[in-house]
Amino acid sequence: MSIAAPTSAIEVTPARPGAGADAEPDSFWRSLVHLNHFRLFLGVALAAAGFASEHIYQRLEYPSLFMLGCAAYFLAALLFQRPLIRRSDPFERQVARQALVDIACLGVILYLTGGNSSGIGLLLIVTLAAVGMLRDTRQVLFWAALASIVVLAEQSVQWWRYDLGVTGFVRAGLLSMGFFAVALLSHALAKGTRSAAALAQEKTRQARNLARINERMIQELPYAVMAVGGDGEVLQYNARIEALLGAPLLAGCALDRCAPGLAELWAAWCQGDQPPPHPLDLGQDGHRLRPRFIELEPTRREGALIVLEDVSELEARAQRMKLASLGMLTANLAHEIRNPLSAIRHAAGLLREDAGDGMAAKLTRIIEDNTRRLNALVEDVLALNRRDRVRREVVDVAGFLASFTQQFMQREGVAAGVITLDAPEGLNICMDVGHLEQILWNLLRNAWRYCSRGAGSIRVRAETRGNTVEIGVFNDGPPISREARAHLFEPFYTTEKQGSGLGLYIARELAEANDAYLRCPEYADGTGFVLRCQVPPC
Repeated sequence: MSIAAPTSAIEVTPARPGAGADAEPDSFWRSLVHLNHFRLFLGVALAAAGFASEHIYQRLEYPSLFMLGCAAYFLAALLFQRPLIRRSDPFERQVARQALVDIACLGVILYLTGGNSSGIGLLLIVTLAAVGMLRDTRQVLFWAALASIVVLAEQSVQWWRYDLGVTGFVRAGLLSMGFFAVALLSHALAKGTRSAAALAQEKTRQARNLARINERMIQELPYAVMAVGGDGEVLQYNARIEALLGAPLLAGCALDRCAPGLAELWAAWCQGDQPPPHPLDLGQDGHRLRPRFIELEPTRREGALIVLEDVSELEARAQRMKLASLGMLTANLAHEIRNPLSAIRHAAGLLREDAGDGMAAKLTRIIEDNTRRLNALVEDVLALNRRDRVRREVVDVAGFLASFTQQFMQREGVAAGVITLDAPEGLNICMDVGHLEQILWNLLRNAWRYCSRGAGSIRVRAETRGNTVEIGVFNDGPPISREARAHLFEPFYTTEKQGSGLGLYIARELAEANDAYLRCPEYADGTGFVLRCQVPPC
């Protein structure tokens, strides 16, 4: 896939407004501007030379007329400057206008300074080199012939007035031949330049079309794609990668400033390392992403394509497919298991009443503990089928959290001051109250299990974030390892011997059923979960 459009060594500038169909290469226009600068200098230099010493020229009979001719030449060059810079007139018209002034003014100055022997006639070669840039060969020959006629006519006048020999005609003839040679050579070179410029313009147009096609293809790709240069500069990207990273990107932005998480992986990859096989939490919205780097050349110095795969979406889809087939089976088994569990618990209670304080009492206590554990597991399995039964309503966050934390502290035996609550008044969310209670109960129970159980070791916070409300549950326990984080919300995954591995999975499922989102950001000094909820209207 092409990333950057190739550039051409020949600079081509389209016609300026007002230039009509004239679209000459930019180098031709610059040549005319430089020629006019030379014309300005020449007018001043000729006048200064004549003013400093009359002996510089072979014959200077009319100094005042000579100065007038130099002034007229300089004034004409000044008048040419504005149309040249603005390119307001067609190119060929400006060339013809300048050639006419050069031939006329330099012809007069040539005559006033003594003819061909003064060397002024050689200056017309520069003008005829500029005339060679005209498209029509006949116009080139016309201006070369006109300059030759002026030189020969001036020589004829000099011969008639001063009775000179034929030597001057030889010099005038050779100079005229030089006019034609220079004009035709310049014309041939100009044709080659136009052909190269036209080819470069066509290649530039094709390159722009390819660049647009590349950009459109990258935008339409179902994957998140970013093109990065060898220095870590973002070249191209699509909207999908902005959505996954949760931050806007800019072309030309440094990767370490636009996507710091990717910048670390990019730096390691440039040194020859491979990206980690497990997904990473690179996005701000908790997306678990797997980066893939595709080098543009073996040394990895020219940049790469970065492809991000949204593993969380793939995993969620796979989990839905897997659990759909197990849903009915687990629900039926759970209902069938509850009846024997109730009977076992009832029988264990009767045995405990007759057992006294001996070994039988200890055994009945073990039976009751395990039946409670099995019953909790059955409740968790049954909760898997409750995600579709959602009754969303407006919930006052501050009032709900205050009541909920008090209930949790009473039922779990949490001491006063362990849980701190920061929930400003006026925050409302759309949630099923039963689902919200179950989600927060799982989060607070995990926080209570792993925190230090000191004052303020669990923090519950609610705040507005954009057009949503975030409820965070944080504790000062040990951070979650990267390996465990990769499987945190998978069903039946747990690091506790007594856990079922369904608490966080059910919490995320219930959150998604309410159009909310549960994620676990990384913290250096503890662990936290954030529930992002929608605001009214429900």
